[in-house]
Amino acid sequence: MLMKPISIEVVTNLLTAFSHCNRCGFVFAESGVEDEVKNEALAEYPKDLREELRQLSDWIQEISRLYKHRIRIRIIDAKSLPGIYKSLRYRFRKYPAFIVNREDVMAGWDREKLYDILDAHIQRALV
Repeated sequence: MLMKPISIEVVTNLLTAFSHCNRCGFVFAESGVEDEVKNEALAEYPKDLREELRQLSDWIQEISRLYKHRIRIRIIDAKSLPGIYKSLRYRFRKYPAFIVNREDVMAGWDREKLYDILDAHIQRALV
């Protein structure tokens, strides 16, 4: 039986990267310092934010591996207009927040709770 993929919207604080103009970017790339410039910019963010994003990235990869073709993940910056709208609409203040099929919301780092929500949506989709 074919099922429609479950939508997971992840609202979280993302690192904002400003890029250089096309000419500068070309010069940085050709001179081999582009990665150094990007790493320097990322290093300016607080260590706890960088660690949180690494942890979230690992978790999203795990979710993708466990649920494969059954899910569709969209990451939304909490500071963007869609992120602000989602936090008001679904009434959460804690990040990361996971919105599953525009119905259930789980904010925070409780893996088991999120997996229970995903499993329940999969069961309903298969019935």
